Amino acid sequence: MNVDIVIFGGGIAGLWALNRLRALGYHAILLETTALGAGQTIKSQGIIHGGIKYALTGFLSGSANAIEQMPHRWKAALLGTGEIDLHTTQILSHHQLLWSTGSIGSEIAGFFASKALNSRVQKVERSHYPTVLHNAAFKGHVYRLEEVVLDTPSLIRALATPHSSAMVKINSKQGYQFQVQADNPHNILSLKIFSQDKTLELHAKRYLFTAGEGNQSLLSTFADVPRMQVRPLQMVMVKIDQSLPFFAHCIDQGINPRITITTHLTQDGKSVWYLGGQLAEDGAKRTPAEQIAAAKKELAALFPWLDFSGAQWASFFVNRAEPEQPGGKRPDNVFLETVGNKMIAWPTKLALTPVLIDQLIIQLQKQSIHSSGFSSSLNHLEPEFSQFEKPNVALPPWDEMFE
Repeated sequence: MNVDIVIFGGGIAGLWALNRLRALGYHAILLETTALGAGQTIKSQGIIHGGIKYALTGFLSGSANAIEQMPHRWKAALLGTGEIDLHTTQILSHHQLLWSTGSIGSEIAGFFASKALNSRVQKVERSHYPTVLHNAAFKGHVYRLEEVVLDTPSLIRALATPHSSAMVKINSKQGYQFQVQADNPHNILSLKIFSQDKTLELHAKRYLFTAGEGNQSLLSTFADVPRMQVRPLQMVMVKIDQSLPFFAHCIDQGINPRITITTHLTQDGKSVWYLGGQLAEDGAKRTPAEQIAAAKKELAALFPWLDFSGAQWASFFVNRAEPEQPGGKRPDNVFLETVGNKMIAWPTKLALTPVLIDQLIIQLQKQSIHSSGFSSSLNHLEPEFSQFEKPNVALPPWDEMFE
């Protein structure tokens, strides 16, 4: 079977690439080994950052500049008027909050963040504080950020549904395997998907690797491919009985938010506070029991008026996969590199995915890899794929761990 592009990995980058490429007439297909979004995408907090969290030192860092326009592009897509139609995606919150604890350090951080990006930061009057902060004991200040928070499972479904016929799940548990044939360390000749009774051989102009942490194992047999680094987190989830919607970064004296909280609903309709920020960064060096103890202490310090005694707690580790950086630092922007007929990509942040795929399309054009005029009609089927299983959307961690 001859195609233009084979995409490895059904996370946000792979799915966005599939949508854009097929809309441009490229015959693109996607391969996934587990479930769509499994890994970093489904475990993200769904925040479409606009750069504020990277400006807490009072100046615009490289990360802040790279991500500044992303909320506008995503909002167009969510309205169905952007480069991709995401109007079926559930928006959990149309804005984020930035709140200070009242300490001198956090007030200064809030002041500088608001000055650095003042066109997208508005101070919130006390009468409009969220329920969580409606307490006389709260002495800080609250800023409103124009950053939407998305339900990641619905985002994945919105991206996957129009092109489900172009996806294959290579399920090793069901006897499926894939084999890469190469003529030298740089070029892939073909890709064979097979089981005991089924075989499909693919030939493509380019092979795009968007499998996040999986890129390393997929590319292990090739020379001169970019090296990967991982920066671990330990996220915490708090399942509570009452409805306390809260989407906010707490700022303090550090360059990262002290804690970032988003709220999600489990399948049984209960609320889960999902905790990231510096808590998750520091948690990479803790045991799960130590991390949950640290989270309990942090929430008690930030919200002494709230009762979490009946809450359920869970944590898990997740690696952020990125191109290797000097000293293991966080990359400022997306990464895309072509080696032979392979293209290796990491978006580095959920919000930056559109920029990554822009660069992909530019590189394809520069390399004279033009579309074959393929029809991406919703009714178009890939008959060669009918014998293979389609990947499902991964379960979010709050449904996987709070059964």
